[in-house]
Parts: sequence; C-alpha cells; structure tokens
Amino acid sequence: MKIFTKLILTLLFISLLLLSIIYIAVQWSFDRGMLDYVNKKELASLQLLSNNLATFYQQEQRWTTLVAASNNNRRPPPRKHERFSSPPVQNDQFRPSQTWRKLLKLSHDGVKLPTDVRQYLAANDDFMPKHNRPPPRSNFQRSSRPEDRQPRPPQNQGALHPSLLDADKQLILGRMTPDFSLQAIHLNGDLIGYLALPPKTKLTDEFDLAFLAQINANLLYIVLGLFLIIIVIAVPLSRHFVRPIKRLEHAMRSLNNGNFKVKTDVIGNDELASLSLHFNDLAKTLEQNESSRNTWLANISHELRTPIAIIKGEIEAIEDGIRPLDLNSLSSLNDEVNHLHKLVNDLSALSNAEIGAMRYQKEQLNLADIVKHNLLRHQQQASELNITISQQLISSDVIIWADETRINQLIDNLINNSVKYTQTLGTIHLSLTKETSHVVLTISDSFPSVPDNSLPKLFDHLYRVESSRNRKTGGSGLGLALCKKIMSAHQGSIKASHAKQGGLEISCTFPLIT
Repeated sequence: MKIFTKLILTLLFISLLLLSIIYIAVQWSFDRGMLDYVNKKELASLQLLSNNLATFYQQEQRWTTLVAASNNNRRPPPRKHERFSSPPVQNDQFRPSQTWRKLLKLSHDGVKLPTDVRQYLAANDDFMPKHNRPPPRSNFQRSSRPEDRQPRPPQNQGALHPSLLDADKQLILGRMTPDFSLQAIHLNGDLIGYLALPPKTKLTDEFDLAFLAQINANLLYIVLGLFLIIIVIAVPLSRHFVRPIKRLEHAMRSLNNGNFKVKTDVIGNDELASLSLHFNDLAKTLEQNESSRNTWLANISHELRTPIAIIKGEIEAIEDGIRPLDLNSLSSLNDEVNHLHKLVNDLSALSNAEIGAMRYQKEQLNLADIVKHNLLRHQQQASELNITISQQLISSDVIIWADETRINQLIDNLINNSVKYTQTLGTIHLSLTKETSHVVLTISDSFPSVPDNSLPKLFDHLYRVESSRNRKTGGSGLGLALCKKIMSAHQGSIKASHAKQGGLEISCTFPLIT
C-alpha cells in the first residue's frame, strides 16, 4: 500500500472517530439538557398551584384539610388533557382529599383563587362537570358480563403528580424520594411548604420527542457534511505532504542508476527539507568520490604504465643494439623496477589498512630516537637536491606505545613527501614537542604550498593536488592516506596546515605512556 493511501486512510479514520465521539457526546449532552429543561419547565408550571395553595393556607392556617380521611379510598381517574392529577400513594395517611383535587383542577384551568377560598370552593363544589359525568349504571348493566363493559379511559401519561410537604419538608400527601424537585410555597415572605415533583428520566411528550429527533437528525447531517469536507481537504493535503517524498524517491532512483548529479529542491524547514539536504550532500559526496576514484585510477594506471613502458623500451633498445648492456642501463632498469615495486607496496599497504588487515606489533618506543634515525637516512638525499634539513628535538626520552616498522614508514613517507615537493635551495624543518599527555611531531617545508581547499583532502587516498601525471612531482596520492591510517591505528591524529616557510606543515600527535 502506498504512503498516500495510508495517509488518506489514517486521516479519514481519525476524523471519523473524532466526529463519532463528538456526535455521541453532543447527542448525550443535548438529551440531558432537554430532560433538565423539561423538568425545570414542569416545576415552573406549579407556580399558579403554589400561589393557590398559599391563598388556601392563609385562610385555613393548616394543610391537614387537604388529606383525605382513611375510609375514603376512592379516587376518580384523571381526565384526559388534565395536567395535574393526584399523586399515587401507598399509604392512606398521605391520600389526597377532594379539596386537593379541586385545587389541582382549578390551577390546571388557570383559575387564581380569591381570598375567601372556602366560599369559592363551596360555590364550585362539583368537582367533575355534569356534562362530563358518566351516566349511572343500572343494576342490569352492573350484572352484565365483563366483556360487555366499557373499558376505562386510559390514564393520562403526561399528567403531573405533585406532592405536598410542610415547611420542614415533612410529607403531607403524595409520595417523596430524595431525587424529587422542590418548589417552595411562600406566604407574605414566609416559607410555609413545598410542592414536590418526581424528575423525569425520559421524555414522553410527543412534541418533545419530535423536537429531539429533529435535532439529532440535523446533528447527523452536520457530522456527515463535516466528514465530506474533511475528505475534500484530506486528499490535496495528503498529496502536498507526499509530493516531497515522491521527489526524493525519483531522485533516489536516479542516484541508484549512477546519476550522481541529481539534486532535490529543498522547501521549508521541516524533517523532509532536512532529508533533502542530506540527500543532496550524499549525491555530492558520491559525485566527488566517483570523480576522485576515476582520477586515482587514471593516475595509478599512468604510474604503473610509465615504469613498465620505460623498462620495456630500454630492454628493446638493448636487444636491438641501440643501447649497450652496461651498468648504466642496468641501473636505469633497477630504478624503474624499484619505483614500480614501491608503488605496488603502497597500494597493498593501503588496501590492507582499509580492510583492517595491516598488522601492528606494538611496544614501548622512544620516538626521539626514531626521528633522529630517519633524519640520518634522508640527509644525503636532501643534500644532493640542495635542500637543507633542520631539526629541533627534545633531549629527553619520548616514550610511546607503537609499532616501530609502521612509525618508520610514517616518518619516511612524510620526509619523502617534503623532499619531493620542496624546490631546490629550500628547507625542511623537523620538530618534536612534548606536552602533558602527548607529543607532537611537526614536519614543515618551504615553497610551494597547497591551496586552502586542498588541505582537508590531502589524506584522502583518492586525492592528488597536482592534476598532471608527472610521477616525479605529482605522486600517486597514496603516501599521506597511508600515514593517516597509521596514525589512526596508534590512537593519534594528523593534520595539514600552511607552514611559516611558505610550504606545507604536517603535525602528528601521539599519546604518551604515563
């Protein structure tokens, strides 16, 4: 599966999950809020009943007249569309009287009781209007079969069943549980009692249910619309994020096919931009390595071909009688063979160092003695070229842990390099400086020097400062690379810089044995 597809699916899955959570949370919150609103609305609808009860209490000064006698167990069923009905009770002690039912009916009809409540109730003593009363049943009707009787009208499911409590929240009539909502009854600023309503746990009104269903449907449409918008935004956004990866993929394919000049555009400052920068650096490094490798192969081919061609030419001249077979001819042939032998040995040593096959027999050595010995060996060669070698060595012993053969090879390569490039009447200076935990061997020479951009590359085994293939000046580019490998094997360091005499300065740092 492509990363674009994975990114699209991930964004859509997370968006769908979040929208589902939001939809469920909003739906639950709205359901709870709607239920709280209905409960508060029903409690507020008791205000007229509360005022009528306050008026009733002002005249009666008690609530006991609202409680029915214990032998009065009959309670007329609530009429259709009647908002208030007597609360169901399980104990005759809290059973409502006819007066309570009259107050509920009058409050439901929107009647505000006058001050003389008793006279008003007596004038409206008929609790159920005559035109709404069922006709009295005859004895024949009463004795008829059960299947012939008319069914009782259904109970009003939307009717409220308020209960009455005194000022101390003691139940007077109805029923009471701790979760009931209370509506205070005040008379002239004094608390005289409470009306209590059971809280609704679910909506039953058809209008409320229809309103809630409409809201949930609209919320679902909104969620689906948002999901479609997210899809429209996610597709181009994913393509925008994947586009740099696509560019890197195409560039990597070109690099894999050998096109080291390929580069990618760096846009922004994010991780992909950093990856593009590193890719460009990698391509540049590979290009440089490829160029150095080709140059090195050309140089090595020339270095190998030159002595072989000279040897072959001199042998053919001797065979043809053009050149006599004497000591001079043999000496010339020997020089070319020695040069070829040294070049092959350098290649072999560098290859062994690269693969870690170069062996080291380390022991305690006096570096000052090794430097003096190498100076004596090269003094004659420098004198023949009119090059002066000076030294500044410390008189005390400088003990290091090293391989004597490799250290001699290191110093020999460095001195030979200076002798090869230093012009006639030039100078070469060797110094040995001892510090706290290490010793520094410095070899510097006079003009010519090395360009600044070539200093960090001198120790690359594929690098030559001179572009010409003159083996007397250009060299093969292997000596300093081998020196770096030897120093690394002795836990030391080597660096190149410009010398005060105008040439090149090589500094080798060795750790001392403490």
